[in-house]
Amino acid sequence: MISAFANSMKVPELRRRILFTLAMIVVVRLGVQIPLPGIDVMELQKVIEASANASGPGAGLATVLTIFSGGGLQQCGIFALGIMPYISASIMTQLLSAVVPQWAKMVREEGGRQKMTKWTRAIAIVIALVQGWFLVGTLEHPERLQAVGLNIPADCQLVIDPGIQFALMTVLIMVAGTMFLMWIGDQITERGVGNGVSLIISVNIIHALPGAVTLAWKTLVYKDGTVVPMGAMLLVALIAFLIVVVALVVTVTQAQRRIPVQYAKRVMGNKMFNGATQYLPLKLNYSGVMPVIFATAILSLPQVLFSQIAHYNTTLQWIATKMNDWLNPASSGYYIISGLMIFFFSYFWVATMFQPSQIAEDLKRNGGYIPGIRPGPPPPSSWTRPCKG
Repeated sequence: MISAFANSMKVPELRRRILFTLAMIVVVRLGVQIPLPGIDVMELQKVIEASANASGPGAGLATVLTIFSGGGLQQCGIFALGIMPYISASIMTQLLSAVVPQWAKMVREEGGRQKMTKWTRAIAIVIALVQGWFLVGTLEHPERLQAVGLNIPADCQLVIDPGIQFALMTVLIMVAGTMFLMWIGDQITERGVGNGVSLIISVNIIHALPGAVTLAWKTLVYKDGTVVPMGAMLLVALIAFLIVVVALVVTVTQAQRRIPVQYAKRVMGNKMFNGATQYLPLKLNYSGVMPVIFATAILSLPQVLFSQIAHYNTTLQWIATKMNDWLNPASSGYYIISGLMIFFFSYFWVATMFQPSQIAEDLKRNGGYIPGIRPGPPPPSSWTRPCKG
């Protein structure tokens, strides 16, 4: 791998793209570490320590948001919202294109992808404004997080000078940070190694890996100044288990069934293309990680919303407390509900995003067919046919 990387760096164009991508990654990580103006960093460290052992349902959503923001949400950096608003907007537009016929028609038209990209960015700005406003409310009143299971001190005050000026300035900065991350993703796609948004998400996910390895070493192997042999064996077993899990995840993700598709001879312009056999890949895990994200967010969203309005009356406080008891990730009921929701959203994502009729139409337009399968709707079953005589 090292020799392949060294050989790739000898190519001027590839070297320029790699160096540009690394420079953009450095900018992303710097933006995560720069705190928002008007935030008391010392009080923020207390909140981080208090929320480290959180077990409430809000901790699940906070973990997802922290992962996708690369720690920016936890550090209250200028990239606190991360790329999550753009991801949410992309999911919304994809679902709309699969459910709403007008959107599906717009995507298939010439220039439809560009229109879809513009709509996605506009929706991302709206989502970032809403999330930023809620986050500002939480920063000004951190005691609201107690309703979601976070042990926030009662006298905690994160904002030095709260008010409408701080709220507007902070929302504007966080929205601008999200838009800047979107621009960086586009630049990495065009001038870097490609897949800019996915690369930003990957970097944000693995940013805590060195710290986690160090913590595991201090906790299991080198404890209180002495080496623990059993802890070292356990750490090796955990690393081996991690490798096995990653291998299984990659195997399931890449697994697919290849359906043979035969293309007849066809004339396009002044050229004639001979018939050829290609394959239609059907992925085993078509929905990917989206059902897990949907289930975690939906289970945590009601609790987080009630935590924002629970201070208005005692009834809302009681509802927020009960939700904290019912949707606690440490309970068995939480795992049962989340498992059922993951199954449901897996079916829902495949049912909405995988369109057999569209695939059949594309095959018909290009003169392709599946050997042994008659085109058109399936014939009626034998038991539905009328009896003779």
